[in-house]
Amino acid sequence: MNNKFIPIISVFMTISLIVFVTLQFYWLKNYYVALEQEFSNKVYSALENTSKNIAEIEVDKLFNENYANLRDNVKANSKKPSLTTIQQTQDSGTQKSIVYYRNIIETQQLPISKRGDSLLLTKMYTDDAAYTVKRDTSRRELLTSEIHQDIESGDYNFKEFLKVNGNNLPLSKRVDPKILDSVITKELRMKGITADFGYGVSDKNNKLTNIFNKVFKEKKDTNSYSYPLFTDTKDRTLYTLALVFPKKEYSLAMNNWPMLLGTFLSLLTILGIYIISINYMMRQKKLAEVKTDFINNMSHEFKTPLATISVATDSLANDKIATNPEKVKYYSHLIKQENLRMKKQVENILNMSKLERNEVELFLKETNVRELIKKTTESFNLIIQQRNGKLTQEFNATHFTFKIDEFHISNMLVNLLDNANKYSPEPPEISIKTKNEGNWYVLEISDKGMGMETHNKTKIFEKFFREETGNIHNVKGQGLGLSYVKKIVELHKGEIIVDSEKDRGSKFIIKLPMV
Repeated sequence: MNNKFIPIISVFMTISLIVFVTLQFYWLKNYYVALEQEFSNKVYSALENTSKNIAEIEVDKLFNENYANLRDNVKANSKKPSLTTIQQTQDSGTQKSIVYYRNIIETQQLPISKRGDSLLLTKMYTDDAAYTVKRDTSRRELLTSEIHQDIESGDYNFKEFLKVNGNNLPLSKRVDPKILDSVITKELRMKGITADFGYGVSDKNNKLTNIFNKVFKEKKDTNSYSYPLFTDTKDRTLYTLALVFPKKEYSLAMNNWPMLLGTFLSLLTILGIYIISINYMMRQKKLAEVKTDFINNMSHEFKTPLATISVATDSLANDKIATNPEKVKYYSHLIKQENLRMKKQVENILNMSKLERNEVELFLKETNVRELIKKTTESFNLIIQQRNGKLTQEFNATHFTFKIDEFHISNMLVNLLDNANKYSPEPPEISIKTKNEGNWYVLEISDKGMGMETHNKTKIFEKFFREETGNIHNVKGQGLGLSYVKKIVELHKGEIIVDSEKDRGSKFIIKLPMV
């Protein structure tokens, strides 16, 4: 992918993600509003049924307490004032239908207190029938005894309606808190609402009465649902029943958790894919830039020895130099040295490639690590001395013989020492210290060179990464050394720690297990 398109694609992906997330939150908001509306409808329906049930319980209680024998004295009486309606419908030329309906309505005020409170008792008796008769003007149909008895019998259907006109009745006599709690609970459960609730009854002045529970008292200032509980003779509200739900949001979420969980998981999935995709593209962009830089560095690294070899080869072809054994020896040694230099660069790349594919196999054997360090530093000390530098060694480890891969550990030491030398602008001051920590063999290599920025401490072990000053690489290399070091330490089941401060130098601590 062209690196120029990555920022453009990233912008479009970000815009698309923002639009998608915004729409999802808008949908969630509307869905939650719909859930709240449905919850409110159920609560008000439960309150309405509760009010009716409490009124019926109150009527039955007052009527049975004061007028238990009243129904036994009520008898249907056809002689009472009544209203009779007769409707005739002519179906055809020879017959017609007669439908009649009559009712008796009786009202009574039954006193229940000395202050004028009463029960309004309404009784309704109804009687109706329908007949189809033949229409024959030449002959009258006889009124049979069955029809006559049906019409005149006075067999009424009986209904009673009761209402309490109790403006002065104390609330404590009209409703029992336990019964009220039971009825509310039952009605809410029937509507599918299982959330904890608080209830309270207020008078017509919105003052809380002594009928409430603990939850309502604690949460009465929260959003409540209210409905008239009792009315007066003119259907004006006397008392109001209110409900509060302290954990309504939790209840709504739990009742709809599959939908909400699915939505949130889809959002997290999309966000995860977006982050991974953007990160992958940025890494690819960075990798492309680093690889380009790596190729440029490698070209430079190979260009110098190739040019040197070319000059040396041309010199050997010169007759004057060809006849001079000292010159021939010098140029031959130069060609071999530059050839080894290029070989080393190729081996570094091949070793890193094998490490990335986990194809490197360690050949572990019991090794005197102290002697290995001394041997490696002896040859490297010559390079340090050429720059008027100093290499100090402090061996404090008492146990230093354990299994390692000599070749790779030696290369690891060379890479660390080479870095310490390259990143020391002044004559290098490099220190090597060893010690034992439990079953660990600890090796510390420190310098007083350039150091590094804090944000680069986690990046230096990445392949191709190299410390920079501005946009210029001050030190030649491929950015493979520390990546190789980390891989070798990890293959030995060890740890590597870096401690560095800009312009104060760096310290690399390698811990290798001795078991």
